[in-house]
Amino acid sequence: MRFLISDYLFPVSSKPIAGGVLVIDDQGTIRDVIPAEPTNYSIEFLERFPGFLCPGFVNTHCHLELSWAKGQITEGRGLNHFLKSLDDKRHAVPDEIVENAIIREGNTMYQSGTIAVGDISNTLATRKFKEFSPILFHTFAEVFASDPIMAETAFKRVSELASGFQSMELNNRVSVVPHATYSLSEELFRLIAQRSIEENSVISMHHQENEDENQYFMNGSGMIAGRRNYFNPGIPPFAATSKRPIESISPFFSRDQKLLLVHNTVSKEQDIDIAENYFKKLSWCFCPNANRFIENQLPDIPLFRKKGCHITLGTDSLASNDSLSIMDEVKTIAFNYPEIPLCELLGWACRNGAELLGFDQLGTFEKGKKPGIVLIENVDVVNLSLLESSWSRLLVSA
Repeated sequence: MRFLISDYLFPVSSKPIAGGVLVIDDQGTIRDVIPAEPTNYSIEFLERFPGFLCPGFVNTHCHLELSWAKGQITEGRGLNHFLKSLDDKRHAVPDEIVENAIIREGNTMYQSGTIAVGDISNTLATRKFKEFSPILFHTFAEVFASDPIMAETAFKRVSELASGFQSMELNNRVSVVPHATYSLSEELFRLIAQRSIEENSVISMHHQENEDENQYFMNGSGMIAGRRNYFNPGIPPFAATSKRPIESISPFFSRDQKLLLVHNTVSKEQDIDIAENYFKKLSWCFCPNANRFIENQLPDIPLFRKKGCHITLGTDSLASNDSLSIMDEVKTIAFNYPEIPLCELLGWACRNGAELLGFDQLGTFEKGKKPGIVLIENVDVVNLSLLESSWSRLLVSA
């Protein structure tokens, strides 16, 4: 048995505990959570850690395969510039550089406290790392094809990609998912939705990163329409729906579809209501540092809190971020929205992501779970808050 004590425990399943003690076995399984130094155990010594202890983080939106792109794209020039720059650069990157970046940044993410990831994959580049990584992965095999003529071909290609991950002995959880509300034909959406029903899988989808998406669905114009023509020369014009993005694509899916909407940078109350009223198992992922990097804008996170939404956190990719640390995302939200308590933010970073991805043993300090243990150092113990210098590291693996 090991006995870990800190200034505060954040079990996530209950309120923070001042001077609480975490009792774990040699495999890292939680045996007890007690509010003070225990008297009902024979203890050789307590392991004391100044700061906060919380469960391991769950990153629900990451593009690990793009780790090679760190520092490669100019910040703050908008999504259109970002996507075109990424497309221009990605084809010339040697496989060795891609692989080394995945290993380096994946290990760094793990050391900072992330023990599970929902990872977007367009290739098999991360397969080797996932086979041997201590991180638990759910791979989202992503597809996009706006031209309806290409629907069957694109679906076959992404199904083969998914099979490449499903054939692994470990970390073989996979979903086939759409890239975004605007980047698939109706035919391709239907194929994905049908597969999801058959496999009872969770779907992740980029949603409302900027106002271009709203404009595209309302009248078929703007940057997205231009990008659609750029990547698909000669494609017929998009038939605008005159509806909000999520209202336009939700009929393709079952109301019972487990869905994660990612970014939501410009989502309004109307969008939240439409999505929440349609989908019964809906989560919203925020990647605030990527939103600032690309559009210099943050989502209206207090609005989502007010609406009682199920919130998770992600990092996006190193093409649009400086790190894959969930703690850095928590800090950005905490400093921009100081009214949100740290215990709630850690609930988003730990429990909610585990619930979404179906990693039942993670997310909270409860007896019988093996959630990993993270130490957050350099903190404000008096106000239970973070400082600019706060950082996290993994103490015990999941």
